[in-house]
Amino acid sequence: MDTLKALMVFMTTAENGSFSDAARKMGVSPAAVSQSIARLEQELEVRLFNRTTRQLTLTEDGRRFYAQCKGPVNNLDNAISQLKASQDEPAGHLRVSMPNSFGRRLILPLMGEFCQLYPKIRVFFGLDDHFSDLIEDGYDVGIRQGMMPDSRMMARHLADIPLYTVATPAYWDKHGRPQTPEELSTHDCINFQFPTSGRLSKWEFERNGERIPLDVSGTYTLNEIEAVAELARLGQGVAQLPGNEAIDAMRRGELEPVLLDFLSTERAIYLCFPHREHTAPRTRVFVDFIVERLANHSDVLAKWPA
Repeated sequence: MDTLKALMVFMTTAENGSFSDAARKMGVSPAAVSQSIARLEQELEVRLFNRTTRQLTLTEDGRRFYAQCKGPVNNLDNAISQLKASQDEPAGHLRVSMPNSFGRRLILPLMGEFCQLYPKIRVFFGLDDHFSDLIEDGYDVGIRQGMMPDSRMMARHLADIPLYTVATPAYWDKHGRPQTPEELSTHDCINFQFPTSGRLSKWEFERNGERIPLDVSGTYTLNEIEAVAELARLGQGVAQLPGNEAIDAMRRGELEPVLLDFLSTERAIYLCFPHREHTAPRTRVFVDFIVERLANHSDVLAKWPA
């Protein structure tokens, strides 16, 4: 027996005083209501209603049982109503995972507007460069750079990211400006190590439409992309940086790009969320909002010269 359904039939019958009225309210037949009450009485081993040809009244046990059920059933009904209402008005807690620097530079400045539009959404941001498992760690949304999500993920493409090979003008004046990617073998290149896997990131270039991955070497290896950018700004070597990390320093003249004829744009930014039959409204509106705001953001596309 479906106990919850039987309880709802019982409560509706008690409140309407007849099988026929309860049946009309629930959209079923009077016989179905009568049978449900009979099964519930059999399950509880107690008579809940006194039945006559003229009226239907609760027994003493029925009145006591109704009083005990009324509070919990009403609470359940309210919970269901609130859940349905939340499908119309986005609300609740939203957990977002995103890269540290990208999130601080490009996502957090948008949140004032987002929270004005959706004041009932409460947002938690996990800012790290370790690319945590969204499902395992309970995130609703993840922003990922340079990688496609796994098969459990839905993804919205935000932008392609150009990769700039940069150093300070003083560094290039001292060591010379390479004319081909292969000439970087004579330079002190700052490597980036993926925090999760420990794997070094290959530098990427394009020649005649063909991708050229390149291993480089140098004095420094770091596992945080902002630190790579900072060492480059300090004149400690050559770095390959996504446009959103390099563009401000390039505009200020602190970093100078080279090898622009070999610029790679294969890296991309994706906004990912778990593949579910029903996406929560709070997730849906956040995804749509970020996609719209970043679609033509100059610091995301970061073209040079800017």
